[in-house]
Amino acid sequence: MIYDHKDKDTLKKYAVRAFPTFVITDAEGTELMRQVGAPFSTPEEAREWFPKVATALKNVAALEEKHASDAENIDVAIELAETYTTLGKSDKAVEIYKALAPKIKEDDKRYATVQLAYADGLLGTISKENQDEVGKQISGIYDKVLPALIKSGEDRAIDPAVLNARIKMIVNKDNKAARTQMTDMLEPYAKHERILEIKYWAAFFAGQDGDTDTAKTEYAAIVEAGDAENQWVKNAQSQLKKLEKADNEDSQK
Repeated sequence: MIYDHKDKDTLKKYAVRAFPTFVITDAEGTELMRQVGAPFSTPEEAREWFPKVATALKNVAALEEKHASDAENIDVAIELAETYTTLGKSDKAVEIYKALAPKIKEDDKRYATVQLAYADGLLGTISKENQDEVGKQISGIYDKVLPALIKSGEDRAIDPAVLNARIKMIVNKDNKAARTQMTDMLEPYAKHERILEIKYWAAFFAGQDGDTDTAKTEYAAIVEAGDAENQWVKNAQSQLKKLEKADNEDSQK
């Protein structure tokens, strides 16, 4: 685990740009795997993470050989890309997903899995220099794959949908589209355990789009309906206070 910014030689050798960075090497110091950010925060997560990485390290060479000899085998390609992702090799995973994406049709049960993994791989390649370009690529993928998943109320659509909305706000400067991304989820996820989070983001993007009346109404509804200890209720309460304070200041001018 690299977290000492004073160790310049190590930082340079392993191209460390953020802390902590977890790197696994062989005996000669050749990098085999990297994880930017803490890979686990509890003993339970650690017990899952280490075997997963060990399996990836064990299997990667054989998968590379299989993929090289039969590049059209979609299942092998997916498994290799997933293995690269586990090992922090986002660039290699993206190359595979980019090649796979056009080959898998929407009626293929692997379609959504590959598209989401492709977007996730692209996320791992973002830098300050390319964040707008890559962000738009990711959003384009989400726009294709999320509607069907959201309509079905699938759990795996929630995090990508929130990310897509944020990209639309930050990169595309389109708060209205960001809000629509979240309001489209209100009915399919009405009984989901994360519905308050979804409602919070819908209200947030309304406020960002200048519709503060709607934002205040929706924040107030979250506060009224939720547990006071719920983080999204607390967030809604905080945002509501900010908007009400701004209203009071405007009225005094």
